[in-house]
Amino acid sequence: MNQPNNLPRSPHIHETATTIAQASTEEECAPFFIDLNSLTERQLDHLRSVGLLPPLSVDSRNDNDGRIRLIDDQDDGDADGEDAAEFPVQRTNNGMMPSPSSSHDLDPYAIRLMRSAHINYLVNALSNPLSRGFVSLDASHPWMVYWCLHSLDLLGYFDHDASDSADNASRILHDVEVMQKGQLLKRVVSTLQACWTEAWVDLPTADVMGDVRLTQLWRQQQNQQRQQKQLEDVGTQCNQQQKQPHDTSLISILAGGFGGGPNQMPHCAPTYAAVLALSIVSSLGLGVQQQSQSHPFHEAGQLAIDLLTQTRLQLFAFFVSLRVDQSDQCHGVPSTAFRMQHDGEMDVRASYCLLAPCHLLGLLQENGSAAHQVGGSCNLLTSPAIARHIASCQTYEGGFGAEPHNEAHGGYTFCALAALRILNAMDSIDVCALRSWLARRQLGYEGGFCGRTNKLVDGCYSFWQGGAVALLDGWYIENESNSIGTDAAGGATGCNSSKQTSTRDNSIEHELTFDELLLQRYILLCAQDVNGGLRDKPSKPRDFYHSCYNLSGLSVAQHSPQWSWPQKEDCFEKSDMECNSLFGDGSFNVVGRTDPVINIRVERVQFMLAQKF
Repeated sequence: MNQPNNLPRSPHIHETATTIAQASTEEECAPFFIDLNSLTERQLDHLRSVGLLPPLSVDSRNDNDGRIRLIDDQDDGDADGEDAAEFPVQRTNNGMMPSPSSSHDLDPYAIRLMRSAHINYLVNALSNPLSRGFVSLDASHPWMVYWCLHSLDLLGYFDHDASDSADNASRILHDVEVMQKGQLLKRVVSTLQACWTEAWVDLPTADVMGDVRLTQLWRQQQNQQRQQKQLEDVGTQCNQQQKQPHDTSLISILAGGFGGGPNQMPHCAPTYAAVLALSIVSSLGLGVQQQSQSHPFHEAGQLAIDLLTQTRLQLFAFFVSLRVDQSDQCHGVPSTAFRMQHDGEMDVRASYCLLAPCHLLGLLQENGSAAHQVGGSCNLLTSPAIARHIASCQTYEGGFGAEPHNEAHGGYTFCALAALRILNAMDSIDVCALRSWLARRQLGYEGGFCGRTNKLVDGCYSFWQGGAVALLDGWYIENESNSIGTDAAGGATGCNSSKQTSTRDNSIEHELTFDELLLQRYILLCAQDVNGGLRDKPSKPRDFYHSCYNLSGLSVAQHSPQWSWPQKEDCFEKSDMECNSLFGDGSFNVVGRTDPVINIRVERVQFMLAQKF
């Protein structure tokens, strides 16, 4: 049952604009924490009609035991036995989802994720033209595709659900729905393909010749130019296409990336979104459940993986061209930052937005071996100087800013932390200070996260901050697991150590170091729009961005921290049932497990890492 919020509100001594805004936000959220027992039957019926509460059957009341039976209750014969305490798997209309509750005694006041409303909102965004107001997001086409596609994937919209019904009409309807989903995925690929843009870049000859990927790409382009020249009577067309650098120490390569829309210049942020969206489609179309070429998802999956395969080396060249080598003015230590685009800004977003796609596309490896080996790597995108620059963005508070000496911010903190996780360089930062800063970002009354010190709760930080905590917890647990059996006297100690001794067993359930129930409560009560979609806070409108990151945060809060990263092949299968305490209707609210580093479902990450590009 939903209990009223008896948690204390934020105290303050002096009234300022900040405290007034905080008090106003708490007042805004307070009505959503009401005790549902105090509502009238008419009000409860309204909540059931919009899907926020489980529906009741006509003869749902049992006078003998006083319990209320729900429409979707199913008798399994074990409700009163010991097995009722286990976590059964119930099939919903959106695939297999774990449930921690017995199907007999579900709380009629248990808050539900309005799955159908959210799916309708997101599918409509991908299927129909957007209103004229979206012209302001004309440079965010890949982002909107990713936000909606990832949200639908978390909600189980594409999950395989073979129809076992003997009703032929039901099977036909199911097949039609799958066909429509397949067409939707194909449109996603064509939309993203239209956002691909090529661009000439000048790279140092030493860098090109010293990297097998750049050398391969340059030689391929040289061969293509020779073949084209042989077919032409006059070489003017070829000379127009081939850019010649002024400096003979540079080599021109035709690189590329994804822009915010068709014919827009390549940019790290939409490239990140496009690669993640294409990875989702590839896994959906070519994964284990859709291996048959006759499956409606197969064509879209093949188109997506082909696009990624054809462009991955050009992406690598584009990312390398964004490097900016710097030197610490005080100590003379080299560091490497990245620009978001050519002549664009430098911040930690760029480091993360290029490292995550490279990780999925197998571009962070040295001649087939892992790039993050002890002793470093000569890979142009994994040098220690990159981690050194990211670490320099950590502030005295513990979080990370966009650049050195900037204010700590939730979004930049996640980008910095995830980039360091990919680089396997987490020990280069002050983990104790970071843990402390993250812990202070969860608000005690609302339950959600804020992005900065003295700022208001915002649903999107459910992932930016919650995901950072899960990422940090997973790294910490992995280090503890790896250190079992080591000599306590010989190992390092302290929060920053990656060699702490521990007797923790891998089978022990691990908990997140934030209050996952409070976060789930905020998302389900305050962030859901009854018309579908999720939002910043109750006074704000729904949008694709907040839908994506609220659902991603919900996923992080529901699932135990992953101690093995990158994900192994059997990781999801073993951990899928390991859920944290769930708020509301546990039989209905569970979403797919997202990878806290990449932020697509772990099955999608596993599929991409298994590819032989």
